[in-house]
Amino acid sequence: MARLDAASSPWPWSEAQYLRSCTPVADNRERALLLEAEGKLQGLVVFAREFDDGSIYNIVVAAATRRRGYGLLLLQAAVDALVATGARRCLLEVRKSNTAARRLYAAFGFEVDGLRRNYYPLPAGREDAILMSLDL
Repeated sequence: MARLDAASSPWPWSEAQYLRSCTPVADNRERALLLEAEGKLQGLVVFAREFDDGSIYNIVVAAATRRRGYGLLLLQAAVDALVATGARRCLLEVRKSNTAARRLYAAFGFEVDGLRRNYYPLPAGREDAILMSLDL
């Protein structure tokens, strides 16, 4: 998972972050769903349920297989899993510069709720996060 992210994103998660999403302990609410195609891992989504809300933490699609609908499949799978747990709303944040992801979320029905200024690190400075939510 970490290798796919490192090959696909300029700001990948660490291996430790992915291990946490795959560790079955009582207080760990994070879950990961993997998408395999063409005999290898092509994408993943990490999400969690907290109280009445669900949160999508990360969606990664292999650079070579983008624009095949895999991001939408992963988003739908995470939302479906959250609905199955009784979550009433799904939250996420996305880099302001990630226009492809923002378009995907908006097309899925997510609405902009706000902005976290200077949230994400950049090589030189910081970048805002767009906060979005979807009523389930």
